[in-house]
Amino acid sequence: MEISWFDKSENSSGLIGAKLSADAASVRGLVGDNLSLLVQNTASAICGLVIAFMGNAQLACIVLLLLALIGINGYVQIKLVSRFTADTKKQYEDAFVVASNAVGSIRTVASFCAEDKVMELYETTCEGPRRAGIKIGFASSAAFGSSFFLLFLVYATSFYVGARFIDSGKTKFPNVFQVFLGLSMAAMGVSQSGSVVPDSGKAKAAAASVFALLDQESKINYTDESGTTLSDVKGDIKFSHVSFWYPSRPDLQIFADLCLEIHYGQTAALVGESGSGKSTLISLLLRFYDVDSGQIWFDGVEIQRLKVKWLRQQMGLVSQEPVLCNDTIRANIAYGKEGNATEAEVLAAAELANAHKFISALPQGYDTNVGERGIQLSIGQKQRVAIARAMVSDPKVLLLDEVTSALDAESEKVVQDALDRVIVHRTAIMVAHSLPTIQGADIIAVVIN
Repeated sequence: MEISWFDKSENSSGLIGAKLSADAASVRGLVGDNLSLLVQNTASAICGLVIAFMGNAQLACIVLLLLALIGINGYVQIKLVSRFTADTKKQYEDAFVVASNAVGSIRTVASFCAEDKVMELYETTCEGPRRAGIKIGFASSAAFGSSFFLLFLVYATSFYVGARFIDSGKTKFPNVFQVFLGLSMAAMGVSQSGSVVPDSGKAKAAAASVFALLDQESKINYTDESGTTLSDVKGDIKFSHVSFWYPSRPDLQIFADLCLEIHYGQTAALVGESGSGKSTLISLLLRFYDVDSGQIWFDGVEIQRLKVKWLRQQMGLVSQEPVLCNDTIRANIAYGKEGNATEAEVLAAAELANAHKFISALPQGYDTNVGERGIQLSIGQKQRVAIARAMVSDPKVLLLDEVTSALDAESEKVVQDALDRVIVHRTAIMVAHSLPTIQGADIIAVVIN
């Protein structure tokens, strides 16, 4: 999906994680053992009906009318469970988000001694599903008990009516037992199918949620192969009369008639107040969002006409807060290139990013695991790994979003030295506040909100 889809609160990482885990498990629970049980019970019911009607059709019809009550009982149970399940599913997703955020930010939670507060919030969020679960339990238990009551009612009716038929000479004793055993088999199959009703109710809601997610179409589809690609890429960039509003904040205009031109090999520094839209320019260039009016040109071609995947492959992005995967340093650097980056390419990128020295000094070198979100590395080390990741594919355009803003003076000097080396012979756009970062730029654009 396009980036704006993830900006919506209903598509947060916690909710998506809940859908991926809980919904998939619910659907699988229906199509696994429960499905085989349902097929078995259906076959038993059909065979039982055939045997019963072969014994005595009149007696079978009378008893079969009572079996319809078991079917009505199951239908009512499905409706009750489905009504409770729909509300419970949403409440469980909310609880999942609370737990996911707490675990992902456990250091923040611990530093403010907020463990009890988080637990209380989680328990409060789980209170709704707990009450709904009790209601589902009562409804399922009542329906399951009533189904067995009706089953034994069918038994009693079969013997009573059969005895009357024998007394009047309408049938024989073996035929009565044939009808009884046949309909008992059918009734047992129907009643046992009621045990899967709670799971089927959950699976129905889960399947609806899954297909609602799958049926959505991305407005900016990276898999679309219909776009144009260029054989000779330079890196000329031009913003022409661009106006833009974020889809999640349509009342706040970010750009109005923005014009900016950056030629091949130039370094452009974007400066301005926080919130003025400097990082938004980079997002628009990567087609994370599409402009509301105006055009953005890449080597003389409007970027909407270019293939999205190809366009992004021509650019290397280094964010203000680099996010590293919970993997080795080698894997994090190789992540920047489609396919498998060679060992030589990884080492060359690390050398260019001024990162090879500190990586080699680590006990496991390039096989060192960086931990969750790169927690095992310092901010300066993470930035240099992120620069290496951006450079491993040798991009024509380098996008640097406040790379040195969170660094101390010594780390800033090391990272700045790496930046001075990587921006040579390529177009670079830097979002920055500090003077050392922008003093060597060819163009300084002030973005005013």
